[in-house]
Amino acid sequence: MTSERTLRREVVCPFCGLACDDLAIERDGERLRLREGGCGRSREHFERPPQSAAPRIAGQPTDLSAAIARAADLLRGSRLPLFAGLGTDVDGVRAAMRLADRLGGVVDHLGADALFRNLRVVQDAGWVVTTLSEVRNHMDLLLVIGPDPSADYPRFVERCVRPDRTLYLDKPPERPVIRIGPPSAAEAEGLGAETVLPCAVDRLPEVTAALRALVNGGGPAASEIAGIPADRLRDVAQRLRAARYGVVAWAAARFDFTAAELTVQTLAAMVQDLNRTTRCSLLPLTGNDNLIGANQVCLWQCGSPLRTGFGRGVPAHDPHLLSARRLLDAGEADALVWISAFRAVTPPAASGVPTVVLATPDTALEPPPEVFIPVGTPGLDHAGQFFRMDTVVSLPLSALRESGLPSVAGVLRQIEQAIPAVRSRSE
Repeated sequence: MTSERTLRREVVCPFCGLACDDLAIERDGERLRLREGGCGRSREHFERPPQSAAPRIAGQPTDLSAAIARAADLLRGSRLPLFAGLGTDVDGVRAAMRLADRLGGVVDHLGADALFRNLRVVQDAGWVVTTLSEVRNHMDLLLVIGPDPSADYPRFVERCVRPDRTLYLDKPPERPVIRIGPPSAAEAEGLGAETVLPCAVDRLPEVTAALRALVNGGGPAASEIAGIPADRLRDVAQRLRAARYGVVAWAAARFDFTAAELTVQTLAAMVQDLNRTTRCSLLPLTGNDNLIGANQVCLWQCGSPLRTGFGRGVPAHDPHLLSARRLLDAGEADALVWISAFRAVTPPAASGVPTVVLATPDTALEPPPEVFIPVGTPGLDHAGQFFRMDTVVSLPLSALRESGLPSVAGVLRQIEQAIPAVRSRSE
């Protein structure tokens, strides 16, 4: 008996913030094959075999209803439950927000550190940003600050920097690409920058400050900055001023160094300076694991970004105090719900904190959490919504196979229904 093969086109890939929507996926029974579009990462995830796994309580197999009942018991007795990871679709985030609101919990995303390095700059000084479509159709110069982003966003060059065609041209001219950051052995296969100015990541604050000064006609007296000849930085500044639509991009998750926020602030100010005489925009590359979708849901549900808590009876936002890592390290959270439905991400160490894990079946869990419920992946096992990194587009995810795994939203709703009464937050 042969299984029927079907081909689905215009499939959205939810495995990085680009959310490419041009994939063709063939289904043969419950196995999927990437036939057109995509990258190595999307092939890895779409073609991974369907996995079956039973829910577990303290490492012992059980059924879904028993696991849900145990999770409900843990959360009902918690005074400050933490809903973290949040790697799920829009519906899953909404369900987590609703349960956190009911129980007086806190919500945070595994990519929030990178998000808040950017958001604090927006809050303090504002910035000029662009979209992926604008980059594809209008950009004529790209400056990348920091590490090559191709490992995190494999099709960025193909889709946005050097596309086969744009909205206006079938064969767009070559766009110069400049990168200031640590050398990459795979540069030619990745970003393919024509100019690379080698610079250690922790020296980027002084280099970007010097570049901004050069853009404004000033500049350092030294002949070099962080090992980069001043004349080469001066050339970059001149090319930014001469560009008709320059774009300054960086991989936000890779900006993990002292004064990273100051570097983003300097770039934002430099782009504002350039817009006095030409057109230039920022492009923060981010959004993996539906980070942008999680933040958007939080904004429209309660009026504040991620790292919001509900213990006071009203939403309270604090990007430092309500960080998942800080709450766990300080012993303030007394229950953890870890959610990672797009990929296998091990929950953070939380010694002594009862943990409920809603994650893909292949997630490594040692020691075993109190409750593990394997869930389906949005865009493979069930339909959903995913926000692209530039925040302007929410894309539909398709159900491509029938794995039998529940969605994060479905599990969280059942947990909520299993908690019979809303306790007083003052108890």
